[in-house]
Amino acid sequence: MADNTYSFLKESGYESSLELLVRKILATTEHGKRYHLNINGDKRSSAFQIDGYITSDGKRCDKLVLVEKESEDWAEIFVELKGVDVASAIDQLRASIENPIFKHITNKELRARIVAQSFPSNKSNPIMEKAKIEFRQRFHCDLRGMKNGQQDSI
Repeated sequence: MADNTYSFLKESGYESSLELLVRKILATTEHGKRYHLNINGDKRSSAFQIDGYITSDGKRCDKLVLVEKESEDWAEIFVELKGVDVASAIDQLRASIENPIFKHITNKELRARIVAQSFPSNKSNPIMEKAKIEFRQRFHCDLRGMKNGQQDSI
């Protein structure tokens, strides 16, 4: 068994779109949408393309960001870069989180991010609010909607 999800994916023949390096900022883009992660401290991070590369079957999100917080303590951040269809993005994130290829005992923190062209600033989206509760209870996952280019941090 591989030491962590990063090692498992590499050993399975998948190349990362961003190599595992210590960096302060990790940014990944697709179709004009951008996810931006500020990384505090000296943590190694990497990103993989999921959609069309690791898997093309069924629903799947766009990217997987991995951050090594400690030697056996990793954060997984599933990212869906979307226009406006939040319900579809939630389904894609759910399917990716449930995919066994991304499960490893060292994944201690789980996040899901929807980067959309626009997001309501208030809590008027019942689909998103219900999904936040489901992801927290079912996956112990922090689900958030973000505007294009908005900064996240870890």
